[in-house]
Amino acid sequence: MSITWYRGIVVGVDGSEESLAALDWAARAADVHEARLTVVASHATPATPAPGFGDAMREAQDEARHAAAAARARLGGHRPGGRDLEIIVLPGTAAHVLSQHARTCDLVVVGRRGLDALDRLLLGSTSSALAAASTGAVAVVPAGASTGDPYRIRVGVARDDEPDVLGAAFAEAAARDCALEVVHVTGSDPVTSALLSMDPVAASWHEAARADLADQVARWSEKYPQVACTLVIRRGSPAGALLADLTPDHLVVVGGRRHPSVVGRMLRSVPDAVLRAAPCPVLVVHVGHPEE
Repeated sequence: MSITWYRGIVVGVDGSEESLAALDWAARAADVHEARLTVVASHATPATPAPGFGDAMREAQDEARHAAAAARARLGGHRPGGRDLEIIVLPGTAAHVLSQHARTCDLVVVGRRGLDALDRLLLGSTSSALAAASTGAVAVVPAGASTGDPYRIRVGVARDDEPDVLGAAFAEAAARDCALEVVHVTGSDPVTSALLSMDPVAASWHEAARADLADQVARWSEKYPQVACTLVIRRGSPAGALLADLTPDHLVVVGGRRHPSVVGRMLRSVPDAVLRAAPCPVLVVHVGHPEE
């Protein structure tokens, strides 16, 4: 994957404060990486005509146009990334339209609203749907999060996704001139931890995994010597470890694998759990092959 967003950044807006905050974050990311920024406002189209279809369509189109106009006014004369800004209005649900754009850009940025657990399970959200099914990286900016450069980046890594995830985290830390905390969680519960301590073979494999991760981090540190990096090994819930002591001024980077969005929400995947609760922007970097 690209970790410089050279193919551009796309941000979805709907006129809400959350989406305008996502716009601010995306504009800063475009400046940092000298990337092209495209702003997309979408409007849903009913699958079948119904009474009042025309009026509903016109109202949805008007709302999308107003959202696009609000985004243009928000940016004023600013040219994110030093390039011309593109603002487009398209038919379709936000998740579908943005996932299509994810095929031709490096990063999609969206805001996050405060849906409760039942709403997210039954209705979903644009942010969780994109994070689950997008072909590229997705940044989710919750209400109240800082939209400037973070003071610290926290990245959660597993043994099978370090190259993409660590690479993105180190590149962001270098570009944003901030510290990086690499978090790896092992022994997710007391029983597992006890078994590891009792089984010499399992314990040996466990230590080898930690050494391998430390080696990975060391190699990235050599590539980005300007990044102050700390490696933290924790036991417990992976999502809980990543969420601990977060503030709106953090940026969290997590790895994800594509899967149906509803399944991802129901199974409470680590990226989805972090997306639901983090008070700061979250960058989901997809790794490996799509899951069936």
